[in-house]
Amino acid sequence: MEDDLSRRLLQLEGGINFRDMGGYPTADGRQVKWGKLYRSGSMARLTPADAAQLVDLGIRCVVDFRSRREQKRDPNLWCAEAGVTYWSRDHQEVFGQLHTMAERGIDNEEQAMEIMAEGFRHLPFQQAPAYAELIRRIADGHVPIAFNCTAGKDRTGGAAALVLSVLGVPREIIVADFTLTEKAVNLRTAFGARPQDANSPYAGLPEAVMDALAGARPAYISAFLDSIAERCGSAEGYLAEIGVPADAAQAVRAQLLE
Repeated sequence: MEDDLSRRLLQLEGGINFRDMGGYPTADGRQVKWGKLYRSGSMARLTPADAAQLVDLGIRCVVDFRSRREQKRDPNLWCAEAGVTYWSRDHQEVFGQLHTMAERGIDNEEQAMEIMAEGFRHLPFQQAPAYAELIRRIADGHVPIAFNCTAGKDRTGGAAALVLSVLGVPREIIVADFTLTEKAVNLRTAFGARPQDANSPYAGLPEAVMDALAGARPAYISAFLDSIAERCGSAEGYLAEIGVPADAAQAVRAQLLE
């Protein structure tokens, strides 16, 4: 897995968890093309050298899942400067309402994991407008494409799992891609939760609770995939529910598989 990460993780001075999703095999014997699909955390701290590297990669479009508040606090500037299409939406939802839960108190690791899994069960439908836009953009040929949230873990992890599911990548590989985030980034830092800050809703939470909230654990993305399967039957069924054209899945495969 370390070798896999070294090939995937872009060496960017200001990047957070910026990874190439190429090379994953599909059930029908194909694989995801390298250099076409990227997942990332916030791009607000990219340096001019980083931006030049991404331009050289030919990235045409960025889809940002962050809330309006997150966007205003840490704006993506490089896309406008580089002439790269940037899509975001005006919304205030944050994953799993973690701040509210933390303020009420989370007693132990098991409770924290249950909260995270429940958040992932809601995620496909909470982020449906953004996930639909991502699929449409890929289907329409806006590749290479990158998508991001703040840490590149939860909202981005769901999007990555969705796209890989549409492509026919086996579940165990989808789960491995999700958990790879724990090796790609310091999640405590990227998560933005600093329990030593007295004003933080996470102040005073046990270390095991913080690790569970900030972690990328298999049970979380499994809850995401199970939620889609239970409600929609399949990734294609989910796309139909969120209003994506019926031919989009095949178009996504044509764009991203070889």
